[in-house]
Amino acid sequence: MSKRIASLFSGCGGLDIGFTGGFDFGGFHYDKLATKIVFANDVDQDACTCYNSNSLLTNDGSLCTLSDIRDIESCDIPDFDILLAGFPCQPFSNAGKRKGVNDDNGRGTLFAECERIIKDKIELGNKPQAFVFENVRGIMSSKMPDGITCVPDEITNRMKRLGYNVSIKLVCASDYGVPQKRYRVLIVGIDDRLGIGQYDFVSMEKLVVDNNIPSEHFGKAEELLIGRVLQNIDNTMDNDVWSFSPGTQNMVNLIGPCKHGEKALSYFIDGYSINELPKECFEGRSWKDIPYEKLSERFRKIADNPQKYHAPKFFRRFAFGEINGTITASAQPDKCGITHPIENRRYSVRECARIQSFPDSYSFGSIPLQSRYKVIGNAVPPVMAWVLAKTLLNFLPKDN
Repeated sequence: MSKRIASLFSGCGGLDIGFTGGFDFGGFHYDKLATKIVFANDVDQDACTCYNSNSLLTNDGSLCTLSDIRDIESCDIPDFDILLAGFPCQPFSNAGKRKGVNDDNGRGTLFAECERIIKDKIELGNKPQAFVFENVRGIMSSKMPDGITCVPDEITNRMKRLGYNVSIKLVCASDYGVPQKRYRVLIVGIDDRLGIGQYDFVSMEKLVVDNNIPSEHFGKAEELLIGRVLQNIDNTMDNDVWSFSPGTQNMVNLIGPCKHGEKALSYFIDGYSINELPKECFEGRSWKDIPYEKLSERFRKIADNPQKYHAPKFFRRFAFGEINGTITASAQPDKCGITHPIENRRYSVRECARIQSFPDSYSFGSIPLQSRYKVIGNAVPPVMAWVLAKTLLNFLPKDN
């Protein structure tokens, strides 16, 4: 019998793809899982449209509903076994203003909606077996209004009061089959009545090793390098590119392409050895590669006083021999590694999707171009989500 999944803050469906399974990525097949999505929701029109345009998620007949979760009654959500919730991360992001739970528009308190729904289901005698919350690592240091209690501790305490054993871990997606150094906090709760204790995050590592899934630290890291990820991408769908603004384009042109050039892409084929690659394949670029006399006044100030500004690597440009950094929703090159290694342009939609581990069959073409970058950057990487889902389902008791 399939585990019933309720998905809140679903976005374009990255977490849901992982918990559904049945897709291919990077030459690997990720099996269909014994799950059924019975409810999905998001407040963003483009995210819902994208989600509902892909049969991988809608084959079971469940569409992503467009509404604010605060307007949805618990009784309108079908009973479920597992709750997924990647509640909005912006209030907790290191790149944001870090207002945390005091965010003016209320996004920082949306995890309380998850608590409300679970609590209501418990009161009706339909206690979920588990929940999965996902957020940026900035949540680890975010405080409650008392200025003392950390948000993860508050979440843990509230869920314990509802009868859940809670596990929390900061993970990097590149350890779990995703070609991206993307750090996120996973919070997993298990119904304490099941008598199986806490979810063990070590099981994710074991699954990766046992299934030969590429991992930065556990084996086959060469499959996650940019030069490998960008192979055979020219004829894929959603390969459109969002142009830079004139000022940004000028900066990218001044930084210039990575030294390894286009010829290096041919090195990244099946059977190559990382040790045989020229050192240039591992050398990325940034604003620091622009001659001082060509820097803008802003960057000259940073260059003149690197200790004050910590000499950040704005306009990061990763090389073919590196694992890409975090793809963000804004897709701005001054804040993330979104610039192609050798072409003076933004990564295409499909290149971003690959870096986030979306299967090539997953379409983003139903929404405007800029929105495609946004929903991809906001998503949970599907492959990492699959590793989590597979291990969680193995952990939970099988239904009769």
